[in-house]
Amino acid sequence: MRLKLPNKSNIISLSLGSICALGNDPWALWHLSILSLIVWFWLIIANKVPKNIFKKTFLFGFGYFAISLVWIVEPFLVEPWTHGWIAPIALIVLPSFLALIWALFAFLGHYYLSSIGIVIGLSLAEYCRLYLLTGFPWATISYVLLDTKAEKWLSILGPYGLSLFLLLTCFTIAIILRVRKKINVFLAICMICILFFVPSFFEKESLKNLNVSVRLVQPNAVQEKKWSEKFAPIFFENMIKMTAQQPKPDIVIWPETSLYLPYNAAFKELDKMRTAAGESILIFGALKLDQTNFLKNSLIIENRNQDAVFYDKAKLVPFGEYLPFIDLMSYFKISERSNLFGWGFKKGNGPELLNLTNGLKFIPLICYEAIFPYFLKPSVKNADFILQITNDAWFGKSIGPQQHLAQLRIRAIEYGLPVIRVANTGITAIIDANGKVVENLAVNKSGFLDSFIPSRKKSTVYGLFGDLIFLLLILLTVAVAFIIKKFINQNDLN
Repeated sequence: MRLKLPNKSNIISLSLGSICALGNDPWALWHLSILSLIVWFWLIIANKVPKNIFKKTFLFGFGYFAISLVWIVEPFLVEPWTHGWIAPIALIVLPSFLALIWALFAFLGHYYLSSIGIVIGLSLAEYCRLYLLTGFPWATISYVLLDTKAEKWLSILGPYGLSLFLLLTCFTIAIILRVRKKINVFLAICMICILFFVPSFFEKESLKNLNVSVRLVQPNAVQEKKWSEKFAPIFFENMIKMTAQQPKPDIVIWPETSLYLPYNAAFKELDKMRTAAGESILIFGALKLDQTNFLKNSLIIENRNQDAVFYDKAKLVPFGEYLPFIDLMSYFKISERSNLFGWGFKKGNGPELLNLTNGLKFIPLICYEAIFPYFLKPSVKNADFILQITNDAWFGKSIGPQQHLAQLRIRAIEYGLPVIRVANTGITAIIDANGKVVENLAVNKSGFLDSFIPSRKKSTVYGLFGDLIFLLLILLTVAVAFIIKKFINQNDLN
């Protein structure tokens, strides 16, 4: 019996998708991403069989997501004797699901609009990843353009408009390689110039620091020790010592779930925290039981000059903090409390704008919420900065923290707001309104960072209109695609 060798074109699609992923952090090899997209489009443009489009897109997408999301195994290796068996399954299932979304939309786009429909389909697939099932917009294709001139388009087009622009540019270059016509060359040159050179002429705003000092505390509590009776008090006392250091800043910020007891029961610990903070505003993360004994993952503001302020996480991690489709699962007698923690977390009311006693206003984000661009929009107009507290210890020593930080940088560019990021194991950072990391504490290090909050920029176009611009561009591209298809069909008849 002879073994059937893998199809060469399938291997090429899978390999090109893997190469495309290298544009994401921490590799940032955006040249390879663009090259791989151009080559892939070149290979599939001439393909007239819709099922082949589906297969080639799935393989390209699987390669892209398998490399981009390789960190997904880390949470299951915290307690490998319990959850380790899930790790390889997660590394196959999640990239397969996301690749399936790409493949389905690309197939439909090609079926109705020919080759350019693949570009439209992929762009819509990226947008729909915000909402499908529970939503998971990690490693959006436009993120490979971070740290290039093209990143400035994020403040106008947002991540999905820029994804459409990037895919159209690569597609047009691929068309040149297939059909060498002057009009195609002209279009490609124009699109490259618009994508990479026009942003150099965007208005530049001078950025200064606000006269408000902050201390960002990073305890480096590794996940397997974070909740242990032996080590949790040690991490807590280290944070108390770092908080009490002189001179005191205006604001002290601790990471997500930095209080190792539920807020409702941590009376002695809270007294220690208030004493250590003194006159400083203290912002920290903790679990909190509500009146129905459900847990809430909360950001809490404590200060001698005001009552405690609470923000409850609204975008919960599927299967980690809650079970999706709980109404369906209750039919099969699966409890809402049956997630990885043994509890059902209750979500908050959504994005909020919180006020500090010093007059500043900020948008709070807890961990997972930062990956959703639209989540901030209702509150950005009057905000001075974005604050994310997170526990990236779940990522272990993987590439997860770098990618998580990169998405915060993208949020800063989109909305023209500085970002303060405080992470349990890192990367703790201060990001200015241009998306540049001003200062940071490296991953897997214990310490604190004293600095000042950068100023915000004027309201951005994306901050005002959100993804409306992307949707209008999609409609325009669909209209052009229909016209081109009709013109081609008429020529074929003649």
